[in-house]
Amino acid sequence: MQKKKKKSPKISRGAIISFSVVTCVIILIGAVALNSFNPVNSDNFVFAPSSNVFLKAVSNSNGNYHYQYAKGGKTSSSTEGISPSISASKGNLIQLHLINEDRNQPNNPSKHNINIDEFDVHTKDLGYFQSESVTFVADKLGTFDYYCSIHSDMKGTITISE
Repeated sequence: MQKKKKKSPKISRGAIISFSVVTCVIILIGAVALNSFNPVNSDNFVFAPSSNVFLKAVSNSNGNYHYQYAKGGKTSSSTEGISPSISASKGNLIQLHLINEDRNQPNNPSKHNINIDEFDVHTKDLGYFQSESVTFVADKLGTFDYYCSIHSDMKGTITISE
């Protein structure tokens, strides 16, 4: 009598590829999530909910550039023509989202950015309909300027209080 050898189950090539893809996606999502807890002005991770501030870079019919504050997909009408003041409490984690909604003119691509020097917040120059988010800790008291380094009339203030 011959003994029958047990065959070990083989893992298919498709299963290995599927497992690899799922693992890569999970690692990527984890890296993005972890990066959102790493403020630009701190060496440590901050595991706290952030205050989201949405600013849209636009120009009005007069050609003046400004930021608009947006919350829940709606733009605050009180900020038309001026850049809004932002307020936050000291120690808060703030996630600033800049969206460039300024349409390009012929031979004049519209680029915008935002900078807050005291908190080491600097975005890249964003083209039409590009966006960037920056997270920082409001660790200083006072009123600070934010501005676009391309358009001198695009500026506003952020006030950090107790």
